[in-house]
Amino acid sequence: MQNKAMKLKFISSVLASLCFWLNATAQTQTDVAATDRENVQETYLQLQDSVKPSNTNRFLIDGVAGVIGDYVILDSDIKKQQSQVELQQGNLKLSKCELIESLIREKMYAHHAIQDSINVSDAEVRSRTNDMLRFFRQRLGSDEEIVKYYNRESMDAVIAELNKLNRDGLLANRMQQRLTEQVEITPEEVRQFFYNIPEDERPLFNTEVEFSQIIVKPQPAEEDVKDVISKLNRYRDDVINNGGNFAAKAALYSDDTGTERQGGILSLTRKDPFVAEFKEVAFSTPEGEVSEPFETQFGWHIVYVEKIRGDYRDVRHILLRPFISTTQVNKAREELDKMRDKLIIGDITFEDAAKEISDEEETSKNGGILTNPSTGDKRFDLTKIDPSLSAQLQFLEEGDVSGIIDEKDDLGRVYFKILKVNKRIEDHKANYTLDFLKIKDLALQKKRVDKIREWQEEKLQDTYIKIGDQFKECDFVVDWTK
Repeated sequence: MQNKAMKLKFISSVLASLCFWLNATAQTQTDVAATDRENVQETYLQLQDSVKPSNTNRFLIDGVAGVIGDYVILDSDIKKQQSQVELQQGNLKLSKCELIESLIREKMYAHHAIQDSINVSDAEVRSRTNDMLRFFRQRLGSDEEIVKYYNRESMDAVIAELNKLNRDGLLANRMQQRLTEQVEITPEEVRQFFYNIPEDERPLFNTEVEFSQIIVKPQPAEEDVKDVISKLNRYRDDVINNGGNFAAKAALYSDDTGTERQGGILSLTRKDPFVAEFKEVAFSTPEGEVSEPFETQFGWHIVYVEKIRGDYRDVRHILLRPFISTTQVNKAREELDKMRDKLIIGDITFEDAAKEISDEEETSKNGGILTNPSTGDKRFDLTKIDPSLSAQLQFLEEGDVSGIIDEKDDLGRVYFKILKVNKRIEDHKANYTLDFLKIKDLALQKKRVDKIREWQEEKLQDTYIKIGDQFKECDFVVDWTK
């Protein structure tokens, strides 16, 4: 039993390590390719010598943290990665040992992806880089701040660095996908996995609920919508007929805080995750022209197509959101309040009410029922959802309908919702029948981890790996230097 427990703990450690590696998108490491594969060890020693302090240079500029195949990891890469994690994950702190192990793992995958002739396209790399730049502009505010953050001389240098690290990240992802894409699990393997876990060591599953919701969003009055469209038409007319500067107007008037400082600039391809209406206009408007006003879920826009570069379009846009009065806000709340009264007395089912008035397109057609995007089923673990939503559901029993809840979306716009708990499953020890899908997923993940471990054990024998002495006390998940 002790051996099995040890085995389960090891699997959990490997899974946690893999999850960190897969989710740490946009890691900010600088990779220096060694030019002579057969002389990697010599390269490592030369690099170590090159960064030692001397009489003429009293300060350590940068140190070598490790070498994996043709990749060199610098001490500065680890600092950058920690900074990147903090930018994305807030107060999450990882040790230097955890950081370098994630880098070693990625570089090992990337190295062997190249050896196995796995390729990623320039378009994929650019798309991921553009996603990162959009994220950085939202967090840091401007291209100038991004350049400072990366300590580079220009945005071109930043983009080159991001392209390099994103190519390596994509290569690593492809290598792992190739290893695990054919791994499948049979019902018998799931059964064996579950019953091989000692009963007193089977996991506890937290309280879960299946629930539906109805959302009602205040709508602007017709005259306020007309006012916004009129303004956009005036901006458009000035650009077309009087040579007005579109970028200046975007900086002055756009409600898009993520792009207004850059004059509304965006670079996109058809594969980028923009709303369909925006992409349709961006790719149907000829270069040098300004679109008619059009509506998306974010408000009303006009788009200026500045340049077409193959699959890419550089566009500028101005976003205006119509004013929503207190009268319109109260009207929306009253509509939902009346519908809730009908639900309580049984005049209408929750499903029909959602189809009739809910403004959430993703769920209204399904009667307001939510699907968990992480698992694909209808259950939500109350400890793994937004704390405010968990609190709203915590004390509702099966069949209960909540009171009206005031919320705000990511843009600060108020809306109203009610919730109904369709099913409630209290916390319990894993049950093969009740929790089959969760158990199947755990069994599949274990099988994938076993496949990866086998591959790692094999590749460790023929991959040059050197880790700096400053990490010799690290308790790595994998013994990388055996």
